[in-house]
Amino acid sequence: MSRKVIITVAPTGSIPTRKDTPYLPIRTEEVAQETRRAYEAGAAVVHLHARNPDTGGPSSDIEVFRDYLAAIRSCCPIITQITTGGGATTLGLSPEERLKPVEELRPDSASLNAGSMNFGRKLFSNTPDIMEAFTRRMKELKVMPEFEVYDLSMIQNVDYWIRRTGILAPPYQFSCVMGVMGGIPPTFKNLLAMKESLSTGDSWQAIGIGRHQIPMVTMGVLLGGNVRVGFEDNVYLEKGVLAKSNAELVEKMGRIIRELGFEVATVEDAREIIPLLNRT
Repeated sequence: MSRKVIITVAPTGSIPTRKDTPYLPIRTEEVAQETRRAYEAGAAVVHLHARNPDTGGPSSDIEVFRDYLAAIRSCCPIITQITTGGGATTLGLSPEERLKPVEELRPDSASLNAGSMNFGRKLFSNTPDIMEAFTRRMKELKVMPEFEVYDLSMIQNVDYWIRRTGILAPPYQFSCVMGVMGGIPPTFKNLLAMKESLSTGDSWQAIGIGRHQIPMVTMGVLLGGNVRVGFEDNVYLEKGVLAKSNAELVEKMGRIIRELGFEVATVEDAREIIPLLNRT
């Protein structure tokens, strides 16, 4: 039996705008429809950022997240994940404000950024205290943390501050983010180094920013990982051609996965593969 590869879709993010692509979903019904299309195309997980329905800008309004989750859950069974980092640099949110939607809404999973860094020209603060507090609280809530790592030092952070202290029992889920200014450059050699730094038994996905999305996530598949695509990271289907839907990016990645001899994981498969916190 061939390996099953999980596709996560990140349909909106906090950085792209309608100037970047007129197809960016913003309002609740748009985000839900895009998520359903992506699910039908093969996505098993959706990663969500909140958007102000009037301005289109990033939002910290818990009610936006609440509406997104309700609308998505009503139209498809996709695994839900929300950000705890999206408002840190764009909105200047405190750690408590970043975690509050997770505490109130309890999605299946939430991102947990595994270290501080220069994110573009801004400081993205994720100190060990923040990492520890977020991990403990997510464990209490049965929300799976997905450790977002932007360089090798962040993998070490998880190993030292989370694994060795016993705050959360492994296995863990990681996102290896390639191509953010201030993080590790998007090269095959660097992704291999990231993968080889992870502990045996942990699951992971590759994320590539901009034009690096498809090459990096394809390399991730070949290295045994899962993938994330979507407008949060890249709005182009190919050079000079905007994707008209997140589903087009999911479909493209599904074709690549199958051409490489693997299978696209269903939601049911993903719930078996990802270490969701239905465990102690």
